Amino acid sequence: MSAPHLSAERTALAWRRTAVSAMVVGTLFMHQALGSGRHAAAVAPVGAAITMAALAGTCYLRNRSLRGGRYAHGGRVIAATAAAVVLVAVAAAVGGFLDPLP
Repeated sequence: MSAPHLSAERTALAWRRTAVSAMVVGTLFMHQALGSGRHAAAVAPVGAAITMAALAGTCYLRNRSLRGGRYAHGGRVIAATAAAVVLVAVAAAVGGFLDPLP
């Protein structure tokens, strides 16, 4: 048996972990963009890094709202998070096919 506030705290911690993961992935994409010698090859990683930064901000705000006791249904935030992750995964796959490692 668990109290309702404990499940909200676990969910808030999950949003915080997602924000940290998004920041790490965004940093890796920026490293890839800066390491490529061509400007055209850097467009997708920079776009993915910006998307991950926006996702990290969204996750942080969701975490804060849950910790503040606002337990409103986060359907739009969840959908936006899933869409951002899928978009970045597709961009990484396309980038890997177009500019494979030597």
